Amino acid sequence: MILNFVALRQNIIESMYHRFYINKRPKKTPVHKPRERQHNYLKNWRVVRYYIQKRYDLSLQDLETILYLYDEGIFDKETFNDFAKCLSFNKERFSDFKDRELIAQWREGKRAKHRQLFQLTHKAKKICNHLYKKLEGEELISEDPYRNNIMKGSSYTDKIYRSLIKKMNSKTTSDSHNEE
Repeated sequence: MILNFVALRQNIIESMYHRFYINKRPKKTPVHKPRERQHNYLKNWRVVRYYIQKRYDLSLQDLETILYLYDEGIFDKETFNDFAKCLSFNKERFSDFKDRELIAQWREGKRAKHRQLFQLTHKAKKICNHLYKKLEGEELISEDPYRNNIMKGSSYTDKIYRSLIKKMNSKTTSDSHNEE
């Protein structure tokens, strides 16, 4: 009986100890350690895409087609149409690209031996280069309203993108200063 009383007393003391001392300690807060990301240039894809589309008067499908053909180099009409199959139907797309001087003939096709080949024009290659440089943070998007119509803020969407462009540019410049 005395042993039971001693054991009971020991349990009471332990539970009181836990209740008043151990449970009252402040809990450790987890520490967040962000990973260093090497490739996060797609973070600003939507802003840069909107800027490029607005500046060069392109639709999203036109821009995607140019980006696909940029990697192809020299291509034929069949290659163009293979990619165009995944876009909405537009049988005038190829001739529209030629009329807007986004693609040019590279080689005239012979009857039996060779097909007609095409390449992107300097204008289309420049569009791709601008897009990639802005995504990688090598170039800033101009905040001058004379160079960039988005900065005039003619629509609500432009006003939203204007603030995002300013934020993106300030982040890019602060990152470049931190690297130096």
